[in-house]
Amino acid sequence: MLTETMPSLENVSMISAASQNETSPSDAEITRRVMKIRSSWSVAERLRRRREADDRFADLLDTLSSDHTAA
Repeated sequence: MLTETMPSLENVSMISAASQNETSPSDAEITRRVMKIRSSWSVAERLRRRREADDRFADLLDTLSSDHTAA
């Protein structure tokens, strides 16, 4: 017969404090990573992503302006 038991506290691993204190990458490092990713995109991919970003930005502005007028 199979039974399910709750794990005891001794068997539960604790998150180390070191993993909680990792430093975030610098702006320069983020830019380097983004540029590396973008360099592999085709022209069509760049255009598609730009249009998608423009659409999302327009939607954001519409939402913000409608929230402002409703308030």
